[in-house]
Amino acid sequence: MTSPFSAEDRAWYRDAGLWGDVTLPEMFAATCARVPDRLALIDPPNRAEVFQGAPRRLTYAQMRAEVDRMAATLQAAGIGPGSLVATQLPNIAETVILYLALSQIGAVLSPISIAYRSAELRDLSGVAEFDAYISVATLKGQPFYAERIDALPESVRRFGLGEGLPDGVTPLDARAGAVAPQAVPLDADTLFAVFWTSGTEGVPKAVPKTHNNMMASSLGAWRLLDLPDGANVLAPFPFVNAAAVGGLMMCWMRTAGALILHHPFDVDVFLTQLKSEDVGYTMVAPTVLVYLREQARDPDLHPALNRLLALGTGSAPPDPEVFVFFEQQFAIPVVNFFGSNEGAQMCSSGARVPDPRQRASFFPRDGDESWRPGLRTANGGTFKLVDPVSGETVSEPGGLGEMYLKGPTLLPGYYSRKGFDRSKFTAEGYFPSGDLFQISDCGTLIRFHARSRELIVRGGMKISPVELDNALSALPGVREVAVAAYADAQMGEKVCLFAVMQPGAALTLEAVKAFCDRAGLAKFKWPERLEFRDALPRTPLAKLDRKALARWLAETGGA
Repeated sequence: MTSPFSAEDRAWYRDAGLWGDVTLPEMFAATCARVPDRLALIDPPNRAEVFQGAPRRLTYAQMRAEVDRMAATLQAAGIGPGSLVATQLPNIAETVILYLALSQIGAVLSPISIAYRSAELRDLSGVAEFDAYISVATLKGQPFYAERIDALPESVRRFGLGEGLPDGVTPLDARAGAVAPQAVPLDADTLFAVFWTSGTEGVPKAVPKTHNNMMASSLGAWRLLDLPDGANVLAPFPFVNAAAVGGLMMCWMRTAGALILHHPFDVDVFLTQLKSEDVGYTMVAPTVLVYLREQARDPDLHPALNRLLALGTGSAPPDPEVFVFFEQQFAIPVVNFFGSNEGAQMCSSGARVPDPRQRASFFPRDGDESWRPGLRTANGGTFKLVDPVSGETVSEPGGLGEMYLKGPTLLPGYYSRKGFDRSKFTAEGYFPSGDLFQISDCGTLIRFHARSRELIVRGGMKISPVELDNALSALPGVREVAVAAYADAQMGEKVCLFAVMQPGAALTLEAVKAFCDRAGLAKFKWPERLEFRDALPRTPLAKLDRKALARWLAETGGA
């Protein structure tokens, strides 16, 4: 399979030291040879409830044997170099084994959210034209595969895990057989995976990534986290996007400790894993950070938090005071991440942004080509901020612009069997991300402002929903908040606040307005409607689904 990148690009990134020649299966094989008896993979303790069978704990030698057997089984079934294989799997041991087995035989992984049903699967298959599909017979005690089997064309080969697979599906078992796979030449510049965007603007887009893309993506985060050899990683996010695979699974591959799996997210199970396993690093959503702060006095949890070497968060604006708490109480400088499947990656670490309150909202300006040439983002990329109206580069403190990306993690173009669509790229090779960032007053930091299509416009005044989320997350008694626009005949749009409250806490709209007044927020930004939720809606990639909130407001007609 040929590389999707030009020879010039490949040579340039290698000369810059941003790409190399090691593939993911080669990295895994080297670890297995170095520490064969070290614990490598730990199933969720509730595996039997999620899927089937007792939880498993595998050493690197045991895991390598199962990867080889799975690779040989797939090869015997006709899967090989260039085969595009869709997977729809929970975070269980077989998922990681399958990912590595597919890459070992040169096939291309395409992980799909377990939340997607037949309609979404049909859409994705129409874009990517999968060669094969792998999923589970059951999920949480209910048939899973049967509902999806007819959503795929007859040409797609069907494989499955577990008891109770529908007719026509070939069972896979990494513990069966002892045949070694045939060696396949591997190239770090060929595709490792095709990921999917969250689909908030229509059918999800296919985002291809090479082995070198993924290596570059994981390297920056791993360096900032500074995890020692053998550190264990607890992975509470499903392995379906570039952030989870690059930031958690590949971080585990670099530390060569144990990968502790978790799925679906269950706070009680998560706390049990923190207490019972020796966790060195985990990454959680901001609302879970708040919950951990609330539970930190638990005598069983307190030692577990003290064992943590690093803690990451992302996907939504975090509460700055939570960052302060973990730094003061546990000496953990929480790392804040911002990223996208396409290739954006901002990392705000204690080393680069020492002030924990700043770190919750700001990222280093490293990589801005108009600021200090030669500096790069954590993943080795560069960017420029572009005024959405004038098209001019934004470089002054306080300036606001859309981030245009370049770098070693950037996709070669959206994927389809017809080729790679680069129509969104500029003539100079930049990828407009759709993310608006603002340069800090001091000029050394940047802050995410909003998605360019999510701005709320009230009477001609533009409001950043992320800015309001950040400010209102400090409201007393809230666990998490988000704002969304609702229609107004006079002003065009107004702001509604959605709040998830802590147990026993109360909030009124008047209290919200008084808080905004004390915070010095311009009055046109103040919420004019308050709604309560047990939880905020999330996309299949675990990001806040602000569009779902806006749709609900539109459907209720402002009532």
